[in-house]
Amino acid sequence: MNNIENIYLDYGPIIQEFTEEKVRAGYENLYREMQQFLEDYELAKYLKVDEVALTHGMLDYFTDISRLKKLHGIKEVNDIKVYAYQSYWLLRRHPLQIIDNPDNDERIVFANEKFVFSRLAKFLMGNQLGSDIPEKKRKSILNYFDTLYYYLKFRNYDAQMLELFILSFQAGRLIGENQHD
Repeated sequence: MNNIENIYLDYGPIIQEFTEEKVRAGYENLYREMQQFLEDYELAKYLKVDEVALTHGMLDYFTDISRLKKLHGIKEVNDIKVYAYQSYWLLRRHPLQIIDNPDNDERIVFANEKFVFSRLAKFLMGNQLGSDIPEKKRKSILNYFDTLYYYLKFRNYDAQMLELFILSFQAGRLIGENQHD
């Protein structure tokens, strides 16, 4: 019988399309990034990576990418779509799970959103994260990032909205490069 659970949990065709190695590599990369995030923010004693949730998130991501490729007739997706769709599914599946939160720390409650936010910020800023940015631009960038983080925590989101956030940041950067301080 083809019930709803079977329809949405049969990832066999996706694994065949992308190969088990590619799916596994994507999973392992995100798992490492999450573990590093937990170490960097000293959250490992409060949170763990739920491997089942992360696996489903990765398979859902590849399912969406497969649909996009077929719908638009494209062979490869760009990094913007990769980050947007991976972020969406990480937010939906919540692979960072709370083990303990004795102080009701917001960093722990919103750990998945914080992870996705930090990942997107690194992608958008590249090597400029620690560089000297003029104060006016720094304020504008921080305002943008505050808004993005707020949206990840409290607003409705989808992969297309996240894609638009990334594209708008990149467009703003291009405009900013053409203006003088």
